[in-house]
Amino acid sequence: MATFVVDTITDYEIAGATFYVVVVLLSARFSGRRGVLAISAACFVLTLSSYALTADGNYQTGIINTSISLLAIAATTYLAIQGQAASARAEQAQAHLAHVARITTLGELAASIAHEVNQPLSGIVTNANACTRWIRMAPPNLERAIASTESIVEDANRASEIIARIRALTSPTVPARSRTDINEIIQQVLSLLQTQLRENRISVRTSLSNDLPVIFADQVQLQQVLINLVVNAIDAINIGASDEREIRITSISERGRDVAVTVSDTGVGIAPVIAPHVFDAFHSTKSNGMGIGLSICRSIIEAHGGRIMVISSDTSGASFKFTVPGDSAS
Repeated sequence: MATFVVDTITDYEIAGATFYVVVVLLSARFSGRRGVLAISAACFVLTLSSYALTADGNYQTGIINTSISLLAIAATTYLAIQGQAASARAEQAQAHLAHVARITTLGELAASIAHEVNQPLSGIVTNANACTRWIRMAPPNLERAIASTESIVEDANRASEIIARIRALTSPTVPARSRTDINEIIQQVLSLLQTQLRENRISVRTSLSNDLPVIFADQVQLQQVLINLVVNAIDAINIGASDEREIRITSISERGRDVAVTVSDTGVGIAPVIAPHVFDAFHSTKSNGMGIGLSICRSIIEAHGGRIMVISSDTSGASFKFTVPGDSAS
C-alpha cells in the first residue's frame, strides 16, 4: 500500500511501481505458489490503478514506466516461483539422501538390531514353554502361569517397540514435527544401540537434565542425528588405544529456551586441521566412510533452527554439541 500511495502521488516520470518486485520477493518467503501469484496479481491491479489515478506528468512516459513496472513484476513472479520449485526439489533430494544415510547406518548395525529383536522373542518362547508346564501340572499352578503370560506380553510389547523404531527410521516418510522430549529420544537411541555398545565394551554415562523445554521437532530426524554421533563415537574409540572406553551424553537447557545435547567420547579425537571440515559433504576421516553423515546432521539441525559444532578436538577424544530451540508454546 505504501508503494501504491507513492506511485499514485508522484509524476508519471517516476516508476514507483517497480518497488512491487520487493513485495513479490517477500511473499515468496511465506507464501506458496498460489500466494505468490495472488500477490503478484494484486500488484498488477494496483499498478494500473496508480496509472489511472496519477494526475501529473508526461502521459507517454507514464505508459512506458507502467509497462516496465508490469514486466518487472511478471519477471520477478516467474523467478520467485521457479526459486520455490528449485528449493522444493533440493529439499526432496536432501530427504532422499538422509533416507539413504539412515538405511546405510542401520545396515551397519544389522547384527546388533537382530540381537535386540531376538532377545524379546527368545523371552516369549521361554515364558510360553514355562506357562505350558505350569498349566499341565496337577493341579495347575495358575499363579505361575499368569506370571509367565504377563512376561510374554511385556516381551511382545518390547519387540513391537523395537520394530516400530526401526520401521520409522527406514521409512521414507515426509518429515513431521511434533512436541518431543529430547531425553526420550536419547533413551530410544541408546536402547537401539545397546548391543553394539556392549559388543564393543563401551560404557555410556548420561547426564540428562529433568527440566528441559519441550522441543518441536521431527523425532526420526533427531534420532538419526544421535545415532550418527554415537556410532561415530564408537568407531573413534575402537580406532584409539585408550583403556578408557566411554561415551558421555549430556542434555541441558541453555538461555532457558534452548535444548543442548553433547556427545563426547574417549577416542582418537579430531585434529585441529580437520575440525573445520567435519561437516562438509563427502568429507570423511574413515577409510570406508561416505562423508555424508555429519553433513546431513548439520542440515537436520539447521532445518530445526539450531546449530551443531565440534567443541573439542584434541587427542583425548572429541565432543559434538547441537542445540535446538524449545517449543515456544510449551
